[in-house]
Amino acid sequence: IELYDRARMSLSLHGMCCVAWTGITVIYFVTSAGHLFVPLSWTLFHDPAATIIGECFMDLVAKILYMALILEAHVAAFDEAKRANRRLAELRNTMSVVWENSSDTIAISVRKASGNVTTMISPSFFQPALIARQEENIDNISAVVLEISNIDTTNRKDSITDWSKVNAKDLKGVGMRIIQKADFADIDLHSATRTNKFEPLNRNDPMSPRAISFVDMLSRAWRTKMDEIVFEHDAILQAGSSRTKFEVKLTRLEENAVVIVVRDVSERYRRFEAEKRFVFETTARQKDAEANRFTRHEVKNGLLAAIEICGNVREQVSADFNLFQKGFKHDMLISEESVASRVENVTELDRTLHEVLDIVLAETMARDVIHEMYVPRMERIDVNHILSQLRGFQAKNDQFTVVCRPSPLPIFLSDQGLFKCIHGNAIRNAIKYGKNGGNVTVEATYDSERGHFKMDVVNLPGPGHEKLMALGSRASELVFSHGTRLHKDSGLEKNSHSAGDGAWIIRKCAKILGGNVDIQFEETRTVFSFQAPVKVYDAPSRDVGTFHLPPGVWGIAIDDSKIQRKLLRRFFIHAGIQENRQVILGHNRDEISGFVEFIIDFVKRHPDDLIFLIADENLEMEGSAISDHETISGSECIKRIRSELDLSQERRMLALVRSANDSPDDLALYNSRAHGYMPKVPLRGISVREMVSPLWTKRFPKRASEVSNESDEEMSRIASIENLRDLTLISPAELLADLKEIDNLCVKNDSSEMKDKWPVIWDKLHQLKGDIQSVNVDDEFSDTIILIEALRGDSAPADFMSKWLRIRSHVFSHFCSRNSDENVNTIL
Repeated sequence: IELYDRARMSLSLHGMCCVAWTGITVIYFVTSAGHLFVPLSWTLFHDPAATIIGECFMDLVAKILYMALILEAHVAAFDEAKRANRRLAELRNTMSVVWENSSDTIAISVRKASGNVTTMISPSFFQPALIARQEENIDNISAVVLEISNIDTTNRKDSITDWSKVNAKDLKGVGMRIIQKADFADIDLHSATRTNKFEPLNRNDPMSPRAISFVDMLSRAWRTKMDEIVFEHDAILQAGSSRTKFEVKLTRLEENAVVIVVRDVSERYRRFEAEKRFVFETTARQKDAEANRFTRHEVKNGLLAAIEICGNVREQVSADFNLFQKGFKHDMLISEESVASRVENVTELDRTLHEVLDIVLAETMARDVIHEMYVPRMERIDVNHILSQLRGFQAKNDQFTVVCRPSPLPIFLSDQGLFKCIHGNAIRNAIKYGKNGGNVTVEATYDSERGHFKMDVVNLPGPGHEKLMALGSRASELVFSHGTRLHKDSGLEKNSHSAGDGAWIIRKCAKILGGNVDIQFEETRTVFSFQAPVKVYDAPSRDVGTFHLPPGVWGIAIDDSKIQRKLLRRFFIHAGIQENRQVILGHNRDEISGFVEFIIDFVKRHPDDLIFLIADENLEMEGSAISDHETISGSECIKRIRSELDLSQERRMLALVRSANDSPDDLALYNSRAHGYMPKVPLRGISVREMVSPLWTKRFPKRASEVSNESDEEMSRIASIENLRDLTLISPAELLADLKEIDNLCVKNDSSEMKDKWPVIWDKLHQLKGDIQSVNVDDEFSDTIILIEALRGDSAPADFMSKWLRIRSHVFSHFCSRNSDENVNTIL
């Protein structure tokens, strides 16, 4: 029952109670005391039963009145007709709310006997147009009615409405009328409607684009023969605007009447496209992360190994070239030109390998920068050296100029990779897109008071410079936009397949450093500017060049690569750890699998010694079968070692993870498991000490100054040798053992046997030469190396034994001059 009916019935009940109880009271007094005031002729009042008669009468009257009221309430609540009317009224009110306020558009379309179609549409579809039209009392608008001619309906078949292609002819067959709420109840869509009540559409009316779009939807709806169908319709409501997508659901009520529900699904499609882009970007980011890990580990390791091998080849070829310089041409089997060509080729190969390594590192860094995953690595950088590089381009004489203020610039503490990326892209663009052969000037300025660095790369105007100037300030914005290129390839030396993202990546790099970039196209030049805050590198109190670990330190390392194990041995020597206190593991499966137990036992057996531990992150254990192949994590091994040692034992150890993977996630993992991280880079003497010094000082601040005075002179000499290959890595005992092995092969100087043994003998001689070269710091063995090289050939020369005796004598004279003849004979 409605609230009003309840209130009315409640009032009737109260009124009925008042009347009934008042009547009962009045009758009681009348029948009880009435005989005192009336004569005896009024026998009813003098009858002793008068009171009971009055009460019974009023009781019956009250019950009749109450029953009438109860019957009315029952009818109101349970009568089928009134209940139906009540429900229809509720439905009408609900549908009115839905009709006027639903975001979905509801339309009732009726086809008349004339063939014209009259459609009443809820106002939500035209809401934006009504606002644009500045229609008064929009809230009082209940519907919009469209009258469409039969010809217009049959001729419309497109699934898209493009307002820019609609002409005046398309507007003639459509009339429109806005219905107010007061007139809504009187509309009869089946009756003939006077055409003069409809407004014709015109191109200046904001309602017309939406009206024409709805007409196209109706045309498609009326052509279908199905009772229910869902289809999509696109509309371009303004010239140059994006598509608006509608989902249309048709329900046929009868042959000439349909109900259409239209929903704007543009937001759903945009959200779907955004989700697709998100999934694509996430997948691309994951693939890039996997590619970066592969690049950092496999490719970088391969390049480092190739650089090491190239260095060894360069040393060998350089030794051949020295033979010619020292006049030993008659003992050589190759020409001077051939040796010089080999030296040049190996040098070029070494340079190319380093360039490829720089490109690989820059590529992996760029991926992290693009995905906003890159964390800057603050390190000591020499900006003077970075600015002098051309990044793969060959400049003509005096074409490239660097101006520094002050000169030279101080050593900064910043991210070297980001600086190289910014400078490299700026230089490449200046050479590629500037004037062909024009001067390129790099002006670098450091403001010590503000701690501010600025770099300007200036080049002369190139092709299309006038068009770039015409863009004004917008040119700078376009240059640093994603996927935008304002130049055509200049075709200088290299074919470019750039996507136009170089400048975009530069801006991201600058933001990571807390700076910004800009470019100005002036009349006589183009100026690229980069500026960022920087800090001057605070050099450690102790000279890194002479830093070395204190005596008594054990150096333990593990790696599954033979070349890397050789590099680690050299690494320890440069760090100041003598060869007799080095333990290099990883030669076989047992050493790798038992690494944790070995280190724990080693630490316990040396309770007073400090231990410097280096573990490669990916330790591969090969088995007899492919299924036995296994890889264990070096950082996980270090974590186990640290957890199983007690606090006092763990404090005596510096454990580092050595890996080519240096992503932020990897570094966080390494630092959580070990005391630090050591990258895989081409090793040089000064770089080893720069790498070890801060890690050792941080781990053992109280022992950092404990160095041996006896070794200061030796370490100073080592520090002056930048290339690790110049170190004395072979002990005298190892060289003398090599001599003894060759002696055993030469015991019987039979020509037939010598012919068969010669390949083995030459391999041993070649190995001896390599070992001698590694200790040939002061050219003490130059003559010996020349003699060995003179023996090169497919067969043993006729004077082999005489030359061998000279080689043997020279080596013995050097290593055994301080030994007694008895010791020498013992060795022999």
